[in-house]
Amino acid sequence: MAGQEKVFVYGTLRPPQSHSSKHDSRYYFHIDRYIKAAEPARIEQADLFNLGAYPAARPGEGIIYGDLLTLEAQALPIIDRIEGHPKFFRRDNVDVITGSGQTSAWIYWAARGLVVGMRRISCGDWLRRQDDDCRATSAAEEPEHHEAEDETLRALVKRFAEAECSWFNTVRPDERAHSAPVWHVWYRGRAYVVTTPEAVKVKNIAQNPAVVITHPDPINPIIVEGWATLAPDTSEALRPLFQAKYNWDIGTDVDYGAIIEITPTKLLAWGNHGEGRWDGEAVLQVWSI
Repeated sequence: MAGQEKVFVYGTLRPPQSHSSKHDSRYYFHIDRYIKAAEPARIEQADLFNLGAYPAARPGEGIIYGDLLTLEAQALPIIDRIEGHPKFFRRDNVDVITGSGQTSAWIYWAARGLVVGMRRISCGDWLRRQDDDCRATSAAEEPEHHEAEDETLRALVKRFAEAECSWFNTVRPDERAHSAPVWHVWYRGRAYVVTTPEAVKVKNIAQNPAVVITHPDPINPIIVEGWATLAPDTSEALRPLFQAKYNWDIGTDVDYGAIIEITPTKLLAWGNHGEGRWDGEAVLQVWSI
């Protein structure tokens, strides 16, 4: 129908269900007013990965279960922004199977680098990922040890990771910029920041996940552009890192309960420690420092 689009959604854009948390469908409420119809659906030859706060789909060998949304065309730019199309998740056409037959719809595929080291959701259903028969199983391929091939990038990431602090830049819902100094750690190719749930930066990334986090040195800068989301499932893995770097036990700090995960989409640097421009997939290969 003219003026309408079909989108297969498999994660935080899915309609909430009786057995699921509204938080698991948090981005659905950004587009619900545009939805004309929704029905359960699935795609084949695809795998679903658990990235913590949201899932990621990649072409593969399994089945992914989700929902087919028919919505007004003006919702598509909103979803593009949420998914970071085309640099983060890329919109593409896919065959979707529903109870009424097969149709073509948009899907948002994750970049390959995003799922490196992440675990597959065995049943292919984001909203059932906590069920005993559906817990994430084997991990996707780990980095193929490319990190040693680019010593400049590895050295820059190490310098950024070891910096005492960084500047974290987000955009307010009214499009005003917001910048704040933060403590950070590096874990498996991503940067992590811990803050209060009511912090401005948390509210900002809920509306616009595009962020920039930078090394504080203005003469020899390291600038990481990325995509930010809350990642509560990473607390146990990050706890010893914050303890070692800052003598801060994030597991017992009742005020600082929000963990922000920044997935790099680009790294830029210049100065005495090396210079260049690297895409997010290359940066994600640098797991350890």
